Amino acid sequence: MTGVLAIVLRLAVILLGYIGASLAASAFVNILMFGPLGMGPDGSIAPAFIFTIPFTALFVAYFAFLPALLAVLATEFLGKRDWLTHALGGGAVALAAIGLMFAGMNATQDFGDEGFDLPRLDQPQMALLFVGAGLVGGIAYWLIAGRSAGSWRQDTRLPPSAPAP
Repeated sequence: MTGVLAIVLRLAVILLGYIGASLAASAFVNILMFGPLGMGPDGSIAPAFIFTIPFTALFVAYFAFLPALLAVLATEFLGKRDWLTHALGGGAVALAAIGLMFAGMNATQDFGDEGFDLPRLDQPQMALLFVGAGLVGGIAYWLIAGRSAGSWRQDTRLPPSAPAP
């Protein structure tokens, strides 16, 4: 029963890590996107962050779920616990999420945004922004859940003792 409990607890930690990674990546995207949109660091921007960071995290979590699932399974079964593996995995997840977004929409579609110079998905700056967000999300996942990756697989039994003479 303790093995099943260890797996259930590990799944809960993985879920919390994924939520934290989605929020961290969302915060990274929001902070870097408010500058080009002309928003300054005054006190009036804080309420916008309170609303937009969790809202953007929903989209981050949606588009990154399948690639992140593969990355989590790889790190769990291989027992990789270093921060660099998780950061690079987050970057790879971001690249895969960009591919999923391109597959699901027309990146050059006109949304009737006359008067606004909004960044578009086909610009390299947006790809770099998403990869940076993936790196931040990977490090956030490592801080919450990645440092103990594969811990549920450790065998706690004692090794067999040598035979008595």
